[in-house]
Amino acid sequence: MGTRKVAVITGANGGLGYSIACRLLDTISPSVPLTIVVTARYLRKAVETINRLRAYASNRDLLSFDYVLLDLSSISSIDEVAHQLLSRYTHIDYLFCNAGGGDFTGIDWPAAFIEVISGPKNAVTHPHFKRERIGRISRDSLGWVFQINVFANYFFVKQISTLLSGGGRVILISSIETEIAHKFDPEDVQLINSDQPYVDSKKELELMHAAIAERWAEELDVQIYLTHPGICQTSIFAEYLNWFTTFGMLCLFYIARWIGSPWHVITPYKGALAPVWAAVDAVPEADPVDGIVYASATDRWGRPYVKPTHNASTEDRKNGAILVEVMDKLVEDSLERIKVEDK
Repeated sequence: MGTRKVAVITGANGGLGYSIACRLLDTISPSVPLTIVVTARYLRKAVETINRLRAYASNRDLLSFDYVLLDLSSISSIDEVAHQLLSRYTHIDYLFCNAGGGDFTGIDWPAAFIEVISGPKNAVTHPHFKRERIGRISRDSLGWVFQINVFANYFFVKQISTLLSGGGRVILISSIETEIAHKFDPEDVQLINSDQPYVDSKKELELMHAAIAERWAEELDVQIYLTHPGICQTSIFAEYLNWFTTFGMLCLFYIARWIGSPWHVITPYKGALAPVWAAVDAVPEADPVDGIVYASATDRWGRPYVKPTHNASTEDRKNGAILVEVMDKLVEDSLERIKVEDK
């Protein structure tokens, strides 16, 4: 029996988050004591997720669960969760920053039809037909999508950095769609004016990683891996699809995979391969954290593998430094505001 491992998975009740937990259970030996800390916004979701995971791993004796209620759209909630973890644990081995989302409003169906007819593989790899709300502001007076996908992860990791130091691993979840992101705008870091804030926020996550991964590895011995799950079925856009369009989308996924796309992994469990590999199996000397995205991929027959992609450019590092400087100031401002609210 080895030392107990502790894994925190944000958004563990969702398709990819739940699949990360399942794959983690399948990857780490049952002889290793393991605690999985589930985060969810609501108690019911947290309890349901833990019950499902208990059933999934019913043969493991050295497994325990914990939960915290986390709302990424509230900096106070993130700060409270950080304090809870600091009071319960002395070390966290794996932090999967999976939770997040987009402020989608629907699908431009005529544009979707044209894109599918023009190039079905590209239409389901780099779609331009998803509609997003522009200018949504969080209760913390920040760009809402920027907050939940970028700043919340940065703030959370900084707040629990003492638990991660000395070998902990942080797994960030990006997206293949960053290939169609807008150019970074230092005048709109919070993406309030962006017409595709979800994609642009995932690109900012990559910029953030390019700015901090090497430094945190050297200064804190925290390995921050950047991954993406390929393209798989999740609930992030499900409300805008019915059974017919869902079936059509799946057919296009399989077609795209068959004609050569490595990214259409389709199932969340296969999408969870790269994040779990980065947490458990990656070797920093051979699999460096700096500037690389490790992606879940499959061959034509659906056999999954991890595919390194996208080396950060000099411009990415420059823009990442600007982004981190802005976020460091936001961290200071947020902590000051929390102090005032607590008085």
